[in-house]
Amino acid sequence: MYCQACGAYNPAGTSACLQCGALLAATVDPAGPKCRLHPETPAAGTCGRCGSFGCGVCLTQRGDQWLCSDCLGRVGTLPWDERESIGTWRAWWRTCVQLISSPTSTLESARSDGSFGGSVLFSLLSTLVGYGMTVGVLSLSVIPAMVLGAKRGEAGDLTGVAIVLLGFVFYAVLILVVQMAILLVFAALDHVMLLMLGAQPKRYEVSVRANALAMAPALVGLVPLCGVYVWPLWAIVLRIIALMHLHKTTAGKAAAAVLIPTVLFCGLCGSLYFAAFAAGLSGFK
Repeated sequence: MYCQACGAYNPAGTSACLQCGALLAATVDPAGPKCRLHPETPAAGTCGRCGSFGCGVCLTQRGDQWLCSDCLGRVGTLPWDERESIGTWRAWWRTCVQLISSPTSTLESARSDGSFGGSVLFSLLSTLVGYGMTVGVLSLSVIPAMVLGAKRGEAGDLTGVAIVLLGFVFYAVLILVVQMAILLVFAALDHVMLLMLGAQPKRYEVSVRANALAMAPALVGLVPLCGVYVWPLWAIVLRIIALMHLHKTTAGKAAAAVLIPTVLFCGLCGSLYFAAFAAGLSGFK
């Protein structure tokens, strides 16, 4: 079959042109749906956003979706997806500002697809900024005081300073490792919950991207000590918005996918805490 878009020949049974990637209408029913813009041409598929029928010329692949010309023009590109041209840190900063200032409009038009490595990198940078300032302030307030208090020539005092410094470094590395694990686990939980709620989510990588972009409020972590307690709560709300728009599901299902595991986890931790507290009280009797 010859492609309607570029004219290249494709073997029978091919769904998309091997030359240009356009959808092919090789096995469509002539009496079936027609293209919205070309009524005389059988439709090769539907737009992944608006659902309108289109032929191989009218539908264009964008990530894991085929889009009509109208929807293709409405799909926005996050600065993070252009990091190779504008720089990684600048792309991260601009994306965070957009997601903080106008999360709904930004995510509504954003691409749902993205590389797995790109999502992990965004999460890594967010973690560095979200916790780095607080860890840095604490280390700069404790270590110099220990150095000034140490007596010159006494190895024990200097060893204590070195141990504290290594402790801060270990803590910083531990935060990065734990946050990466949280990203993957929470994305898996969100994905499973969406499946259980009948939301028909896209690929797991989309859930990872939603969780990574939800860490944009880590920018608030630049405010030491206070910011580290604020941005994780903000990220929960942004995670719901990200899941809703990237997976194209309802706000209710996205909220349930995030909040149900969170409430269950908090309830479990609370139960263990009260059980331990009750056991401690009984030990004093």
